[in-house]
Amino acid sequence: MTAQMLILLAIVSIALVVFIDGRLRVDVVGLLVLSALALTGLVTPQDALAGFSSPAVVTVWAMFILSAGLTRTGIAHQLGQPLQRFAKAREPILMAALMAAASLLSALINTVTVAAILLPATMELARRSGRPPSRLLMPLALGCLLGGPFTGISTPPNILATDILRAHGLRPFAIFDFTPITAAVVAAGIAFTVIFGRYLLPARSSSSEADAGLVLGSSYDLDKFIFSIRIPPSSLLHGHTLAESRLGTALYVTVVALQRQGVLMLGPRPTDVLQAGDVLIVHGRPDHLERLHGSHHLQIESSSPFQDLVSRKLPVAEGQVMEGSPLVGLTLGQSDLRRSHRVHVFAVLSENGDVVGDLKHHQLSIGQRLLMQGERESLEEIARLGFVSELRFLEADAVEELSGGRYHLLAVRVPAGSVLADHNLVDSRLGNAFGLTVTGIVRDGEPLCMPSPHETVQADDILLLQGAPRDLEVLEGLQELEIAEQTSNLLAELESQQVCATEVLLSPRTHLAGRTLADLFFRDHYGLSVLAIWRKGRAYRTGLQDMPLEFGDALLVYGQRSKIEILARNPDFLVLDKDAASAPRLEKARISILIMLAVLLSAIFGLVPIAIAGITGAALMVLFGCLSMDEAYRAIEWKVIFLIAGMLPLGVAVENTGAAEMAAEALVSAVGGFGPRWVVASFYLVTVIGTQVIPTAALVVLMAPVAMSTASTLGISPHLLMMTVAISASASFASPLSHPAHLLVMGPGGYRFTDYMKVGVPLTIITMLVSVWLLPILWPPQ
Repeated sequence: MTAQMLILLAIVSIALVVFIDGRLRVDVVGLLVLSALALTGLVTPQDALAGFSSPAVVTVWAMFILSAGLTRTGIAHQLGQPLQRFAKAREPILMAALMAAASLLSALINTVTVAAILLPATMELARRSGRPPSRLLMPLALGCLLGGPFTGISTPPNILATDILRAHGLRPFAIFDFTPITAAVVAAGIAFTVIFGRYLLPARSSSSEADAGLVLGSSYDLDKFIFSIRIPPSSLLHGHTLAESRLGTALYVTVVALQRQGVLMLGPRPTDVLQAGDVLIVHGRPDHLERLHGSHHLQIESSSPFQDLVSRKLPVAEGQVMEGSPLVGLTLGQSDLRRSHRVHVFAVLSENGDVVGDLKHHQLSIGQRLLMQGERESLEEIARLGFVSELRFLEADAVEELSGGRYHLLAVRVPAGSVLADHNLVDSRLGNAFGLTVTGIVRDGEPLCMPSPHETVQADDILLLQGAPRDLEVLEGLQELEIAEQTSNLLAELESQQVCATEVLLSPRTHLAGRTLADLFFRDHYGLSVLAIWRKGRAYRTGLQDMPLEFGDALLVYGQRSKIEILARNPDFLVLDKDAASAPRLEKARISILIMLAVLLSAIFGLVPIAIAGITGAALMVLFGCLSMDEAYRAIEWKVIFLIAGMLPLGVAVENTGAAEMAAEALVSAVGGFGPRWVVASFYLVTVIGTQVIPTAALVVLMAPVAMSTASTLGISPHLLMMTVAISASASFASPLSHPAHLLVMGPGGYRFTDYMKVGVPLTIITMLVSVWLLPILWPPQ
């Protein structure tokens, strides 16, 4: 053994130890190997740097960009949606469908990307089918890995094997040369998993954070505050919009999803109309609903006996806001008419007679007319004080016409045991929550007109409420609601390709500190719901609309990614998760498909080299807006690129030093006499053991020179041995550390290291037997 071989052996041995140890990043190890080979003179400087311009490296990073283009335009997500049809199927059929879909997608899209795309869909499948995620997530990862080698451009080992043949002056693999053997391996792998492997899978629940589905679920304890509400068949809420239902103000809940006839709509709009039988998935505290539920808290009585009493005691008058009035520029809340003067304004008319919609935030102006109710003395007093002029008292018919139907009387009794008893009117929240005003209390037969907001409600009181008929219907309808379900599994449904939750911070330069969400019209302006505010180490969930914002607050918002993307451009806010602010460009979906098809067809028919086709496709993805250049850079797994570029000179060094010939001679002397099939089995066994601990790209670079030398020595097809190396390098089934796809599902599935060995080792044996049997048939040795 020469000195150069000893140096090479030392470099390879140290690299393998460091790879297995895992303390250094693999790309750093690759660069260190490159540096060591160049500094020791085992390769020339040109050969050391040639990896960065290698067609294999260029093809790999181009494929990353093309894969990201399909993902960014929503194509990849749409491809995974048909899986939901198998939710009610038997477990073997469900596993087979999942693994087949993952395998086919991996033919076009990076394996890790496929696993990430199908992970939410698989969690949804597990939820709908009533199975633990651990029964499906490992089959998902295995399906991705089994189908990875389907084409010549789908995995780095395939790309490297093709490029190595080309570098040796041989015919490179065509894009579909890998398909027959991969199809057989996929079929065998799925059959094994469905028939035998599923009995080796654990039935283990995942961690709460993994179940949550939302990344922020653990921090905000969302699993404890997500529950379902069902709207009864005869509910008075039928036909009301979400905004009119007052679920947010009355029950302190946010509707995050609406399920109707089995179809789940995430992030419904305030204008969406409710229907009987709808199931609302809400975020909030169930006790607020339980407080209101049932007629034992508020019993609706006939208002007829009290109509005459209210008409006599609390007449309605109209007055106009004139120049110099203290009301000009104020909202009704700021005017303090109710608290200080015991006068209730239930409608504001513009100068042309239209009814103003939002009374809470409307600023009064000169010429507007107020419809007011109160005791006669109180109404006359505010006229004397100059608040209004031209005061005139109205008959019931005129009130109904002018107010547009906003004046209506409702009588409700507070029975013994009601949660409202022994609390004041402010605590009852009838005004803020329902838009209803308590104009009187009948207690022991005696009326109390325009009671103070701090008046304590007593059992058996009759509250006289004034408001619009639709508001009264809402009060009745909300009392009929019941909690349909309360389970953390609901969280798995709340994220999709277009809807998600994310954290938003107030910018250091914001001007919003001290203002409330209500002041900002946050929901209307940004189209997002605020589920919680994180302040000083705890999450606040109630009264968020009226909570003044402070520096350091984090808002947990939920809604369309496109709306989050708009919010991210606002200098007052910082969106922490950039992926959440990336809405899919669905309008570019057809363009991305055409570009990918053009790249594949170019490679299939040999119109241009695959590296050139890949670069062109990647550039077109950016040019046509399927993804931005920054997104293209982020899509590239630079760790893989530097690893391959750094390790490619190792293959040159193995050949230059004669190490490849020596290894080939050793292999030939050991198994060469038994025939080509034993040689294939030996290469497969060595490579598949190595791929459990060594990065696949580095392993192919290391094994390729040995394969080429062995083929030359034995006079057998180099294509057969290079195909063996490529296929076996992708068979990383038996260790969670062997591929990122395994690590991606390890947490959500609650898997242990031994779970991978139980399923992966026999699967590796099955795929090895299939490959060793078929490869010499598909690629004859001679």
